[in-house]
Amino acid sequence: MHWTRVLATLVLCGLSTVSHSEPPPTEATKGDPLVAKYVELETARRGKPLVPNSREAWQKQRDGWRAQLKQHCFGAWPDESLPLDAKVVFEAEQGSMALRAIDFTSQGPFRLRLYIAHYPGLEDPDLIVLNPLTEEGWVDFLATMRPGFEAELKGLTLPPADEKAFKQTQGMFRSFKWAMAYFAPCGIGPTAWDPSEAGQKERQQQFQLLGQTVDSMRVWDVRRAMQTLRSKGGMKTVPLWLQAGGHMSGVTLYASLWEPKITRLDLYDLAGSHRDGPFFLNIHRILDTPQAVAMASERTQVLIYQEENRHWDYPLEVAKKLDWEQNLRLLKPPSEDP
Repeated sequence: MHWTRVLATLVLCGLSTVSHSEPPPTEATKGDPLVAKYVELETARRGKPLVPNSREAWQKQRDGWRAQLKQHCFGAWPDESLPLDAKVVFEAEQGSMALRAIDFTSQGPFRLRLYIAHYPGLEDPDLIVLNPLTEEGWVDFLATMRPGFEAELKGLTLPPADEKAFKQTQGMFRSFKWAMAYFAPCGIGPTAWDPSEAGQKERQQQFQLLGQTVDSMRVWDVRRAMQTLRSKGGMKTVPLWLQAGGHMSGVTLYASLWEPKITRLDLYDLAGSHRDGPFFLNIHRILDTPQAVAMASERTQVLIYQEENRHWDYPLEVAKKLDWEQNLRLLKPPSEDP
């Protein structure tokens, strides 16, 4: 997702008003017919979720899903008390933009870097938007920031500079009291690993031995980035929006279920089923993506960008039944150019 879409989106919609575990499909094996059949059988055994007839029924259903997710999908997450050990790496200014970087511990050996950009001297932003990046998003971020901060980005493999995107971002910061935050979860950007099919299979096997998948690790990464933003990043009281595209939209959706006080969730190209990711241990035995959307829309405003409603009848029905229709919106994807 190119970062000019960020500008278009915000202007368009923004401030105007361990147990036994099933081997999860991977990017390399999700098309295998035997895996597809297995998923079909597990989904049929789980049964079709019912729209609750009361808030009490919904709360019971929701709490049951959360408990199962925590135990069977995310049971290998580190202890919540794990220190972030967040440290500011650099702070710099260029024209109408200030950029700072903060390193933090996600889990194990993974130290990730959070970048925060805003107008120089901005002390009280109206909002902060956290962008967990895909590989494509990471390249776009570097291209956008290179014209003003190439020295600060030394040591990274930099794409050609995108002067237009840099100027547009500066213009956004001159016009609005917004802050933007970006980070690459594990396996993307600075921590990228072997992208080959054999490398993917080996990596999934290694993580499964620890009771995790790459995607369950990345959900934790997004949570830790939010915690860093609110602590060392100084954004504790600033309204927090999450924005993600592609595969990372599903990861971000699940991260939103475990952190408090998220104002808005903007998801592009969200897969309608876990058959297409994100991939978590046991997930098909518990729920599918539409049920997670219903859970998220109870907690925060959720905007899903797609050409048509192909998957979201269940969360829309739940929202209508329980009177939070205003929290769930389906929108056409905005143009790349605002």
